[in-house]
Amino acid sequence: MQTIITQRHGCERSIPMRVTIYDVARDAGVSLATVSRVINHSPHVKESTRRRVQETIERLGFQPNLVASALTTKRTRLMALLIPSITNPACAQVAWGVEETAAEMDYNCIICNVGADPKRQAHYVNILIRKGIDGIIFSTPSYDDGLVLDLSRRSYPLTLMARDVPAAQVNRALTDDKAGGALAAQHLLELGHTSFLLVTSKEEVLQERARGFVETIRAQNLDVIPVEAKGSDITAGLDAGVRLLSLANRPTAVFATTDLLAIGIIAAVHCMGLDIPRDLSVVGYGGLIEPEAMQLPLTTIVQPMRDMGKAAAQLLFDTLQEGREPRQVVVEPKLYIGGTTGNPSR
Repeated sequence: MQTIITQRHGCERSIPMRVTIYDVARDAGVSLATVSRVINHSPHVKESTRRRVQETIERLGFQPNLVASALTTKRTRLMALLIPSITNPACAQVAWGVEETAAEMDYNCIICNVGADPKRQAHYVNILIRKGIDGIIFSTPSYDDGLVLDLSRRSYPLTLMARDVPAAQVNRALTDDKAGGALAAQHLLELGHTSFLLVTSKEEVLQERARGFVETIRAQNLDVIPVEAKGSDITAGLDAGVRLLSLANRPTAVFATTDLLAIGIIAAVHCMGLDIPRDLSVVGYGGLIEPEAMQLPLTTIVQPMRDMGKAAAQLLFDTLQEGREPRQVVVEPKLYIGGTTGNPSR
């Protein structure tokens, strides 16, 4: 950083001078265009030249003007992530993964908590586009299909998570939820269970989990009793658990399509003085609650949300940087066997 000395009222002051791209070019012995290409990550620079320019930038403390760079490259090096709420453990994991990969690619990520209101989400999207955001990752299950299709028709770079919009030409980073539901069913079948209850809500993102579970059970000529929860949180699970325990022929195994539903069901069972897993085996879905945080670790289908966030950011970056056609990455869920499942006692 260069400085100039000024005098005012008899006192000398040192004022730092902003290092410019001209200073970098002169010191590194290259053209302005070469410095610009290095700053903007152009592949058309020899590696030895790139290193020399980068070393000069670091030594002089040069800070590129992002506004000027955006005018030249038509890129702000900003991406946005839309999530329902950062307080949701799944959203926090996704955000972690997105930010990790964005930083590796010299991108910054703006995280927007948009709730479940499609109008609010559309409002955020309009603001982000006007601000020149390079691309957006949708990680909220309640987005408006029409909005996604409109952005797709305009070739705006997007990555979808949580759920798909089949007609949209966009990137996708998804979990094979149907396979996850099947994993839960296979685990309970292997333990010897023959009577099952499915607890899920109307949320679209949960339907594939339920479908995979039901199809796997019915393939063994067994049936599943469905219970529709009033939501996907602990309170909804507690309510579903109370209804479950009132059944005349209570099943020996339950699959809840979220971990929070499963925790609510377990609480209801304990309130009735029954034992998990002796009286009832319970499987959740998500894997976002650390086993150490529960007295009885939950058997669950683990979604690698951080990995999904990283994949979503990488897909978006590839589209932005290399102009790749939209691609899809499907992350396979895994079964974690905790202490809430066991062989049926009756």
